[in-house]
Amino acid sequence: MAKDFRYYFQHPWSRIVIAYLVTFFNFLIFAEDPVSHSQTEANVIVVGNCFSFIMTKYPGGAWNFLKVLLWLIAIIVGLIAGKFLFHQRLFGHLLRLKVFREDHGSWMTMFFSTILFLFIFSHIYNIFLLIAGNMSPYIITEYMGIRNESFMKVAAVGTWMGDFVTAWMVTDMMLQDNQYPDWGKSARAFWRRGNIRIILFWTVLFSLTSVVVLVITTDWISWDKLNRGFLPSDEVSRAFLASFILVFDLLIVMQNQSLKVLNMAGR
Repeated sequence: MAKDFRYYFQHPWSRIVIAYLVTFFNFLIFAEDPVSHSQTEANVIVVGNCFSFIMTKYPGGAWNFLKVLLWLIAIIVGLIAGKFLFHQRLFGHLLRLKVFREDHGSWMTMFFSTILFLFIFSHIYNIFLLIAGNMSPYIITEYMGIRNESFMKVAAVGTWMGDFVTAWMVTDMMLQDNQYPDWGKSARAFWRRGNIRIILFWTVLFSLTSVVVLVITTDWISWDKLNRGFLPSDEVSRAFLASFILVFDLLIVMQNQSLKVLNMAGR
């Protein structure tokens, strides 16, 4: 392969460094964001409605049955509509988007479709509450019924699962790839030996995830005590940091697609 821009763009070191930087930057913005320490009630547009619809604000009695029934119907309708209406009919047949060909992107479409229908059915549930009267404390809004601190901890755990699994899968792909035969010869030979790859992948994933969840939920490590003003941030720097995370996420997708094209051309 000629050592042009594409050579360095999809080089294993480039892909691995970018993938792990996303994980690091996400934890940095979690540690520096004042919302992570806020004791006020969390409110997130749409997502807050879905969360409180399923998890909080249960009036009791027959209202609980109605609420559970409605969000179960919303999930089922969302999954079916996401698969057959949005993915197959809209994106596949009508718009003919190649990224959604066959079953590609179906899980993502079904996930967002489920959120949409949970949001819609939460308002249908609100209509029943308004008709009944005197049920204003149980009206579903973007307020989630939990503190911002708790919400950010849940978000940090979810971010870790998404980012580290992505980075760890990129590492696994690079150690199995043959496009750069001179890169990491000993590491690739060790990774491919027997079942070492499978054992190490799941052992590292579960062990590190357990440690991270423990640290986040128990506040065992205090970033403010470790930082001591060495790396201060404000709204502008955190906005740029969030932009870097978005750009790096897009770079991971671009690197993956570029490598797929290269592999198909090599075949």
